[in-house]
Amino acid sequence: MEEGVEFRLLTNPVEIMGYNNPDNPRDEKNGFVTGMKCIKMELGEPDAKGRRRPVPIEGSEFELPVDVVIMAIGTSPNPLIKNTTKGLEVNAHGGIIVNEDGLTSRTAVYAGGDAVTGAATVISAMGAGKVAAKAIDEYLSK
Repeated sequence: MEEGVEFRLLTNPVEIMGYNNPDNPRDEKNGFVTGMKCIKMELGEPDAKGRRRPVPIEGSEFELPVDVVIMAIGTSPNPLIKNTTKGLEVNAHGGIIVNEDGLTSRTAVYAGGDAVTGAATVISAMGAGKVAAKAIDEYLSK
């Protein structure tokens, strides 16, 4: 919040909108994100375990102007990664094992963020990305 991040709690994205100029397929803005359609949610009645799940509020749809969308879905590594990537070492929690540069057990395959550490901060993931990007650049420069 101190850095201008606006939290929209109980808000669900419905559609990501993008720029499209059919008259000029070479328009460099084509494909860029322009906004996101959202719907406001409210907590429903408690289920058998006492949890209240979000439910949409009818007629509360709105458009949010954005130029970047960062998906943050789930808090554990996708199990498909370890099940479909031969030779990729993972720990007991499914996190990808990497060295100090973000290199996995597969040659030229780097990882960072929640796929390695499990749920953590965006700042940690950005730091891991920066370290891996440097290592990738050095690898490709050889």
